Parts: sequence; structure tokens; C-alpha cells
Amino acid sequence: MHSVVNTKTRIQQWAARLLIGMLAVLTAVPLYLAFVNAFKSTADITKSPLSIPIPPTFDNITKVLNSPNVHLGTMYFNSICIAFFGTAICLAVSALAGYYLSRVKNKISKSLYVYFLFGLMVPYVIVYVPLVTMFKGSGFLGTLPGLILVFVSGSISFSVFMFEGYVRTIPVELEEAAILDGAGQFEIFAKVVLPLIKPCTTTVAIFIGLSMWNDFLTPLLIGQKVTITVGIYTAIGPYASDWGSVFAYVLFATVPIVVIYLLAQEQFISGLTVGAVKG
Repeated sequence: MHSVVNTKTRIQQWAARLLIGMLAVLTAVPLYLAFVNAFKSTADITKSPLSIPIPPTFDNITKVLNSPNVHLGTMYFNSICIAFFGTAICLAVSALAGYYLSRVKNKISKSLYVYFLFGLMVPYVIVYVPLVTMFKGSGFLGTLPGLILVFVSGSISFSVFMFEGYVRTIPVELEEAAILDGAGQFEIFAKVVLPLIKPCTTTVAIFIGLSMWNDFLTPLLIGQKVTITVGIYTAIGPYASDWGSVFAYVLFATVPIVVIYLLAQEQFISGLTVGAVKG
């Protein structure tokens, strides 16, 4: 009986390793394609997209860097501004809102809870037309602040529910002890609650930051700003595509994310795991 259990355990372990290996391969293939095809001509990409470039060509990188239509520095600046300020504003507002919803139980908090629930049900992609109409009248159309505002409004419902669920796991006794010490409400949030919700903050920052960085339609249609993802679109023509430039843009869009992940790998993993369990 013991040997049967051991055999079953080993089979489960090997099955888990096989599944993880397959997922790793599926994740690595797009990165591999983006890297190798950025150093091949369009003809070679069409002929053999999986082959290693021998010898590699840097024409695609040079073409993207010297493009007269789209400046790579401008694309990076717009993408970084959107991801950084959009994530920071969303975290600040949603952390306070989540704390309020988890601790205060009255008609206002219940109404706000339902309000954010509707925000999860309605993606902001389907309200592009009324948003453009509103932004034309307010002067926000084609501006970075307006674009950041759209991203914050589209991500805040998810963020609030993450924070609200996580704050509920924090014992109320910690805040009561701080009240007895004479701490105010905002001081309790800043010094007691905020350090304890760091894993949730990391998790939310990862998800919404990456979604803002990778978004394509919102900067193109509402913000009318050239981000790194919109730059990829510029290399795709109506009749023919410059796949070498496309993969070069993809490489430039991917490298910053990979570098940030490698530099903050432990924080990312702990934030995703702990935040997923408690949130």
C-alpha cells in the first residue's frame, strides 16, 4: 500500500513538472520569436520565423531608431508616463476606497460597493464613443492627463475590490490599539494598514501597470498618443507589413518589462502569491 501511494505521488509530481514545463515553453516562445526575428529581414522571417539569424542584421533596429515618422524616445516617454502615473493614482485612490469599504458599514459604503461592482461588469472599451465626445468638449482629447484618467477609471474597480478583500483579513484590533494611543484615522491607515497591505499593493501594481503598458486601442483612439504599442501598429501597412520593424518594436516594448522583472523578481513573486491567497 505504501509503495502504491509513493508511485501515485511520483506520477503526480512528474505530471505537475510536465505541465509547468509546457507552460514555460509556451511563455518562452513569444520572447524567443521577438528576439530572433528582430535581427532578421522580413523575407527571412516569412521564410523561417523560428530559425536563428546567422548572421544577424541590425537594419531593423537602426530603422526603428531612425524612423522619421515615430520617435522611439517619445513612445517610451508616453508609455512610461501612462504606466507610472496611472498606476500611482489608481493605487492611492483604490487603497483608500478599499479601506473605507472594508471598515465602514453604512448605506453610503454599500452604495459605493455596488457602484464599483458595476465598474467591473462594464469594460471601458465599450464606452470609447461617449468618452471621445466628452473629452472633445472638455479639452482632454489627445492629452496625456486625459489618457491617464481613462486608464485609472478603467482599472480602479478591480483595484478597489482587491484592496477591500485584503484589508478585511487584517485584524481590527491593530487599529483599535492605535486609536487608544491617540492616532487619527489617516495616521492609522498610513502607519498601520498601509505597510500590512504591501503584498496586495504589489499585486495590483503588477496587473494594472502591465495592462496600461500593453494597451493599444486606448492610446490610439482616445489619447491619440504614440506609445510603444502604437509604434508596432505603424510598421503594419494596409497591403504589406514590415515584419522586421514589427519585431524590433516588440523587442523594444518587451525589454523594459523583462529588465524590471529581473531586478524586482522576488517582490513580484511574493506579491502575486501572497496577494492571491489573501486577496
